[in-house]
Amino acid sequence: MSDFSNEDKDVFLVKLNRMIDRGALLSRYSRAASLDIREVYRKEFQGNEGKGKDFYRRIFLEYGDESIAELVTAQIAVQNVSNVITKLMEELRVGLSYLEKSSRYVRYDKRVNDHYLYLNPESAGFDGKYADMYRDTCDELFELYSKNYEKSLHFFKLKYPIDSIKFSERNEDAVFIEDLSGKDRESAEKSYNSSIRARVLDDLRYLLPASTLTNMGISGNGRAFISLIQKLNSSSLPEAKRVANAIYDELEPELPELIDSAISSHGEDLVKYKAQLDAYCPIEYTNFPKDVHLVELIEHEERNFALRKSLGIIVFANGQEDLVSSIRRIGEMSAEEQINYVKGLADLRRNRRHKLHRAFESVSYLFQITTNYGAFRDMQRHRFVSINRQPLSNRFGFDTPEFFMEAEQNKEYLRVMKMASETYDELDRKYGSGMAQYCIPYAYRYPVSAYMNLREASFFCELRSTPQAHPDLRKIAISIHDEIRRVHPELAILLKFVDNGDYSLGRLKSEHRKEKKLRGLKDGNKQ
Repeated sequence: MSDFSNEDKDVFLVKLNRMIDRGALLSRYSRAASLDIREVYRKEFQGNEGKGKDFYRRIFLEYGDESIAELVTAQIAVQNVSNVITKLMEELRVGLSYLEKSSRYVRYDKRVNDHYLYLNPESAGFDGKYADMYRDTCDELFELYSKNYEKSLHFFKLKYPIDSIKFSERNEDAVFIEDLSGKDRESAEKSYNSSIRARVLDDLRYLLPASTLTNMGISGNGRAFISLIQKLNSSSLPEAKRVANAIYDELEPELPELIDSAISSHGEDLVKYKAQLDAYCPIEYTNFPKDVHLVELIEHEERNFALRKSLGIIVFANGQEDLVSSIRRIGEMSAEEQINYVKGLADLRRNRRHKLHRAFESVSYLFQITTNYGAFRDMQRHRFVSINRQPLSNRFGFDTPEFFMEAEQNKEYLRVMKMASETYDELDRKYGSGMAQYCIPYAYRYPVSAYMNLREASFFCELRSTPQAHPDLRKIAISIHDEIRRVHPELAILLKFVDNGDYSLGRLKSEHRKEKKLRGLKDGNKQ
């Protein structure tokens, strides 16, 4: 196999076998006089297996040029770890991309080796009676999940019967199932069953504890992996330190010399600092209010200033004036002219994939969002939302999904929620809040601070208000939009594609669209 995808073009893939050699070669761009990096490869790297390793030892370790570590990438799989740890890992938002197993589409009612899929007490750090208490609580939560899968399927099929739902087929008007036949009817039935199943899992996952095991794929650069190892090592959780060591052990053979900085004396100093920084708080906890709003806007910019500033930046980016003059020019416009400017920008957007101008990153909002842990898992995936959070706890109460509001199921649901709360209190007294959070179900509310700019708010609100979004996340997205409209009504005009509709089976349309695409693919393969 060639070391490059081509030898005569100015754009080409570097295909060296070892990632550390690829990174070392690309880093030579900053110092090489040659116009073609392929010449550098043939002169310095070809036939010299130790070149990449030696390069990183000399530059990275001796001179501390950390930017070259971003030129080395790796993909790593992390399996059978708790949701506590994956959420900790996903706080590292720059340089790494994550893809995690979904609890919205994957059932968790099966046992493996006679155990439900949660972190065992020994791995979590519990022993004696506390290990038994933790195990009993997690088993009860999973038992109720398993017992109610078929019941909830029946419940939602009765509540939203297939013959009461309209399906849109091709470019025709929506029709009932009785008006469809053949493959059209088959696609409608499959999409209905898939959307019912998704609705069931949305409700049942409120029962899953934070200790629920999950799998994650991570792709990223060497510098970010170093930070990830250090972040995990700074945690007080035994599981975090084990995962940090495991990631290091797997990356070290692939990224020799480079990844060693994660555990160097410099790295250990950073780990110590991270741990001290996370723990530093001179305020004693005295009040844990339960009556908190789903979305509360804590801080925002003055209405007219936000409008002048953002529009002024657009004028600056498109003209020859300095920024001060551009903002002043906007201020000299009448209110009607300013609104027409915003409306003109909004008119350019034909769908939600048409993002706002980067100028609107200058307008920011600080929210406290208090939602259940299940919805938080999806919210955290928005890496341009700056989130700060505390350990999961029982202090803010819990949410009850539609299925468990029914009298027959409600009693059992309340029982296991109370059991989890009591177990949390015992574990908290013995081990502290960090370890105690393992037993808390997704249903429990979780207040976080979320700092975002208008451009990201537009992306978040429009994406997460779509019918197929998680119902709890839809409420958050719509509430954030409402708050922006309240304080910045002129700028809110830009958020054209927020969907305020009410959808009982939100995934139905997307599932039907998927089935039609799959059917088209199958029909195409048969031709």
